[in-house]
Amino acid sequence: AEGEVGQIVLSGAPNIPGETLLDQMNYINECDDSFLKFCLNEPRGKSQMTVNLLLPSKNAAAEYGFIPMQPDGAHSMSGSNAMCVATALIELGFVQPSGDKCRVPIDTPSGLIVANATVSGSKVSSVEIEMPPSFLEHPNIEIKVKDFGTVTADIAFGGCYFVLVNAEPLNLQISNKNAGKLVQLGKAIKEAASAQIKVKHPEIPELNQIEYTMFVEHSLPKIKTSTILYPGRVDRSPCGTGTAAQLAALVTKGELRSNQELISESIIDGKFYARVKDKVKCGERDAIIPVMQGRAWVYGKSQFFIDTTDPFLSGYTLSDTW
Repeated sequence: AEGEVGQIVLSGAPNIPGETLLDQMNYINECDDSFLKFCLNEPRGKSQMTVNLLLPSKNAAAEYGFIPMQPDGAHSMSGSNAMCVATALIELGFVQPSGDKCRVPIDTPSGLIVANATVSGSKVSSVEIEMPPSFLEHPNIEIKVKDFGTVTADIAFGGCYFVLVNAEPLNLQISNKNAGKLVQLGKAIKEAASAQIKVKHPEIPELNQIEYTMFVEHSLPKIKTSTILYPGRVDRSPCGTGTAAQLAALVTKGELRSNQELISESIIDGKFYARVKDKVKCGERDAIIPVMQGRAWVYGKSQFFIDTTDPFLSGYTLSDTW
């Protein structure tokens, strides 16, 4: 989606125990991550990708669900990967469109989302995702970063928790040439924030970890973003969950009107278009329902085989790229 690789396991995955997708995500993270390693570690995977585990929905309102898996574990939600999943479900025939618009409810560990795809025949030209309730949890909080100093950031939820950092005061332009610098500082900020700041979702208490740093340059209603992912890379897409978190922060702080469209541009100039569908409560917290529009493309199909004589079924990582 907009340049970020999101592979999808369509069949052949092992049984993942759990009554909900959140339970299944926790099982992968806490009990058995062997399938995650099989898919994401070398030689089958690489650090610059997500593998989405397509599962039967645990919510009666949807037929399918998915869990985005990355090298550091399974995650609760991804906007760009939701676009990938919806596009693949339609273009590969899992979901049959009845016209030029196709509505696809999808279950996730962070709750039910809805993908609304624009379709011509069986080809998807764009996908609009109704994201989970998103909110600003800690505005303008100071984070002490080792060997750097104090950084002021917002902590917000857009499907998972983000540290939102204004890049301008850091004199660090979001650009291809600065990708390595963004990664190193982003990792340090996320590590410091995780140690210093407590977060807890008001309705899903198991979601209580800061997962990513997002650097932002503001030229409202447009932003340029760079989300830093484990083990040390930049999200190629504008990042749907991060954009949802940023939209919630901007609207809550009065820096963007709730009826304004936010244009979120990635480090490689891909774009998501975000807007507020509704204002809601998430527990006792003021929240918004963001809607995110972007594009995804099916670029290939592959098969993996399990050979019990293979000594590298769990894969491997090397510090040259990991």
